[in-house]
Amino acid sequence: MACLPVSASGENWWDHLGELPAQDEKAEVVIDRLINERLAKKGITPAAKTPPLSGLRRAMLDLCGRIPTVAEADAFLADSNPERWERKIDSLVASPEFGRFLAHELNWLLMDGKSTDFQKYLTAAVEKQVSWDGVFSAVISGRADDGDLKGVDFYLRDRVRDLDQMTNDVSVQFFGVNISCAQCHDHPYVTDWTQETYYGMRAFFTRTFETGGFAAERAYGEQSYKTTKGEERKAAPRFLGGELVAEPERGEPGPEEKKAELAVLEELKKKKESPPPPDYSRRSRLVEAALGEERKLWLARSLVNRTWYRLFGHGLVMPLDQMHGLNEPSHPELLQWLARDLAGHNFDLRRLIRGIVLSQAYQRDSRWNLGERPAPSEFAVANPRPLTPLQYAVALKIGSTRTGHFAPQLSPEEFQKRINGVAQSGAGLARWFARPGENFHVAVDEALLFSNSGEIKGQLLNAGLRDEMEKLPGHGERIALAYRSLLNRDPDAEEVETLQSYLAAREDRPREGIEQMLWAIMAGAEARFNH
Repeated sequence: MACLPVSASGENWWDHLGELPAQDEKAEVVIDRLINERLAKKGITPAAKTPPLSGLRRAMLDLCGRIPTVAEADAFLADSNPERWERKIDSLVASPEFGRFLAHELNWLLMDGKSTDFQKYLTAAVEKQVSWDGVFSAVISGRADDGDLKGVDFYLRDRVRDLDQMTNDVSVQFFGVNISCAQCHDHPYVTDWTQETYYGMRAFFTRTFETGGFAAERAYGEQSYKTTKGEERKAAPRFLGGELVAEPERGEPGPEEKKAELAVLEELKKKKESPPPPDYSRRSRLVEAALGEERKLWLARSLVNRTWYRLFGHGLVMPLDQMHGLNEPSHPELLQWLARDLAGHNFDLRRLIRGIVLSQAYQRDSRWNLGERPAPSEFAVANPRPLTPLQYAVALKIGSTRTGHFAPQLSPEEFQKRINGVAQSGAGLARWFARPGENFHVAVDEALLFSNSGEIKGQLLNAGLRDEMEKLPGHGERIALAYRSLLNRDPDAEEVETLQSYLAAREDRPREGIEQMLWAIMAGAEARFNH
């Protein structure tokens, strides 16, 4: 993306913070205190808490990638324990569904959703609760020799033919900073982002190359670049413009040594074996530099901001790839506290997500009736967020399945088996929907799809809900079941009146009327968003 104007104070915002809350406080407590303090200073009264079923739907979409079944919603409403929200969130975070969906989202962060062996690595890493710094270390090291690391090397292999892409992707995806501007010139606003910054990061990867389908690394090779004045310079490895990485002196090997190295690589290529790591690895030095005591907060801040954005629809820092020291967050103390808390608890992403979802800020209603709606950066009211293709497809599939398929008397094992089966079936529909970005609008192709796709209509209308509704005695019961199944709420009086009139006008063809009502709900804006 283009370089963006920022504050010209010349100082990093995190170097000049006041006293932060104690690190032993609960994340949800700190989140609400700091957000509410800012709202009070601005005279903004936050939105009320979202209704229970809306809150449950929101959390299950965010944590598990699906909506609740009618039986799950009924059980949640029937739970009179004052700690039911915390208990529900804990059960969701501990569930296998949480791990699978988190791995899916991380694969979108790092690989734009490509279905590769790398996604299998992420799924296994999340299941084993590998810390985020551990994932970063494994990805940059790129060694897939261990069974637990199978597929991790695909991240580098996918980028090895374009080291500029590799450099910027690592900087953006792991540290939240886009330094691509500095490839050709010093950043016009961020004084620390110079050509030396860019090529200092690129130097960590300049010895990486492809051989036999593997991303390998040499122990030699230097990075050079031309300045805007045409001067040729060498760039030593530096982590985001920090101190130089101390390296052993090493000259370029002679022709005979290179010839012997090439012979070894050719032999390994025939055997389809990966080359061994060099005795000195610059990529390993990058891992060490990035995970130093203070530098690891770059990794932590970026993950906090990405996670916050996913759960709130707006980051503490925007844009997401401009997390440098001059682009101050909306809530700087909060971002720094969460980053320190994350790094201090072994980069435990589950713990971070749990704290955010337990906060009052996360549970606010998305409806606003108090005049001008506050800016999204205030987090005074929930931002409606378009569903990802997987969320939308699975929500439609689960919502259109007959409720008896998920009967409450099922054993937990059988219930999970049935949920997994329906979710996997629904995931096949995800390819039809666009991954939402900023300023999302439903595309014309998607609207036409709902009008013309026999596959989608067949899968959803034949999943059992329509037949179940047809057997109900009255239109009111049918409307209520449709709303509870697909939108996880009860219809209001106006909706009931409108739909009863609609169905009554089709008494001579009730099945068609039910289908059309279901289709209108599924293709409607409310079903496409998380509120």
